[in-house]
Amino acid sequence: MIEIVQQKNLAIGSQKAIDALAEIEFAKVLLLSDSHGNARIMQKIIEAFGHECNAMCFCGDGLLDLVETLEMGFFDRSFGEKIPSVVYFVRGNGDNSTTTIFTDKRVPIFVPEFQEITIAGKKIFLTHGHRYNVYYGNKDLRNEAIRRGMDIAWYGHTHVPNSLRSHVTRDGRNDFLGISNPGSCSQARGGMPNTFSIMDVHRDEDKNVCHYFRITYDRYEEPVFTEMPTPRGEIKLF
Repeated sequence: MIEIVQQKNLAIGSQKAIDALAEIEFAKVLLLSDSHGNARIMQKIIEAFGHECNAMCFCGDGLLDLVETLEMGFFDRSFGEKIPSVVYFVRGNGDNSTTTIFTDKRVPIFVPEFQEITIAGKKIFLTHGHRYNVYYGNKDLRNEAIRRGMDIAWYGHTHVPNSLRSHVTRDGRNDFLGISNPGSCSQARGGMPNTFSIMDVHRDEDKNVCHYFRITYDRYEEPVFTEMPTPRGEIKLF
């Protein structure tokens, strides 16, 4: 069950779990973004997939949904056991820079603009994306991730899922930067369905494997999650 405390690296979870996540050989990461007030879908996704993931990363615009979800996990032990043991998150352009999680006490939370995290030995840049002109492509985000020495960049903001590998040169050798957006789990754009993804991160591989899921609803308004082909290539909305 996740420990509701914010550590020095601004993740939610125990320091032991955060350290283990960095050193693990392989990790599954639940990647969500842009829930925009729909805490229910976030909770339903966690109920279905959280127990099989080592971490969850939220790319912003739905901070209060994340807070509500973590509070629910504290008071409902059955649900809390399904939340991955480490949660990273960043501030979207519609989120506040601070908040409070109410458990049996007040837990003040600082909401970072970006995170540099390590999962299975891979350096990952987590951001919402609005500061990097992602409506117009990934050039600025790519350059920032390379400047910071990252292996992977995860972002949101566009509400459109995509995944690509970009060739980079590091210390005179050819390498790759993986860039992925899970799309919006609540308010999709660009003719796409509502989506989220699960990322397989391998220490000894030069790419992360992306599993994307579309969200539909049955006749009883319960969500149905169906794996879909990975949306590849760069997204430009304008």
